[in-house]
Amino acid sequence: MPLVQNIADKESFRDAVATISKDGKRNYIHPKKPSGKFYNLRSWFSIVYLVVFFTLPFIKVNGAPLLMINIIERKFILFGLIFWPQDFFIFGIGMVTFIVFIILFTVVFGRIFCGWACPQTIFMEMVFRKIEYWIDGDATQQKQLKAMPWNAKKIKKRAIKFILFFSISFIIANFFLAYLISMDELIGDITNPAAHIGTLASLLTFTTIFFFVYWWFREQVCIVVCPYGRLQGVLLDKNSIVVAYDRLRGEPRGKLVKQHNPHDDGHEKCAGCKGSGSCKSLAAQFVPAIKTADCIDCYACVRVCPTGIDIRNGTQLECINCTACMVACGAIMTSIHQPIGLIRYASE
Repeated sequence: MPLVQNIADKESFRDAVATISKDGKRNYIHPKKPSGKFYNLRSWFSIVYLVVFFTLPFIKVNGAPLLMINIIERKFILFGLIFWPQDFFIFGIGMVTFIVFIILFTVVFGRIFCGWACPQTIFMEMVFRKIEYWIDGDATQQKQLKAMPWNAKKIKKRAIKFILFFSISFIIANFFLAYLISMDELIGDITNPAAHIGTLASLLTFTTIFFFVYWWFREQVCIVVCPYGRLQGVLLDKNSIVVAYDRLRGEPRGKLVKQHNPHDDGHEKCAGCKGSGSCKSLAAQFVPAIKTADCIDCYACVRVCPTGIDIRNGTQLECINCTACMVACGAIMTSIHQPIGLIRYASE
């Protein structure tokens, strides 16, 4: 019985998600702005991704769009080739092939697609989140702004963010619709909206949906709605590559405490600065309170997580493998003169 209770205590974090409080209310996530090698790589990849997304609707092959999925007219165009309902068996084969690819990709690479190439993550973290950092500031400033009473400063910031978020949602909706009816037809419809009420209604509907997702719903799409995230529990195995915390190296974790500075006693040298008087690094100023492993329990990995999880609890369905915790932990390890990789891409 004690063993069962111990396991239950360790796994209790799986009984709830970080975005929902115990009384069922929404916990808003304010992740700290990440930085570092992997974040920069994701930023560059996102730029390429967005260029492709906003360019494809303008590309034509033999006079037809490169890609179009017109469900209403039951007309599908792929690389300039037109497919009609009688060609559905080809799409059936293609769909089965795609599903098999997704399964095999997930088994090998885990949820890396979610962190690097998912449109939801690209637009949320690399577009809307960056705008939010620019307007509201980093996580601490965002929390302060949220708690602040409504005054001229708060109204101004909220108004600017609202306008930008809605405008970008409107642009995304236009291009999303272009993939459904073609860019030429979209341009013709929006130049004469009175004669194309259906297109106008669709455009406003998609704009509202995108605005709702990126203004309020956010990470809940990945946690609650996305079916791909739900599949992780059955598709991942011990050989899958995931963002993981090295428990053998990190546990038992322990806080750092301020160490005695030899300069306070008039010493000419100390291990931290070797006589220079700098003693600037964390390693020079702090030591573990007790003998511990490498994790100093600083919660840097938790503060940058866009879904609010603690990666040290192990593999979780909420993790989108965005590498934010990796770069945050790596920066801390560097500052205390420990090797990076406490949190890294790994398999069990």
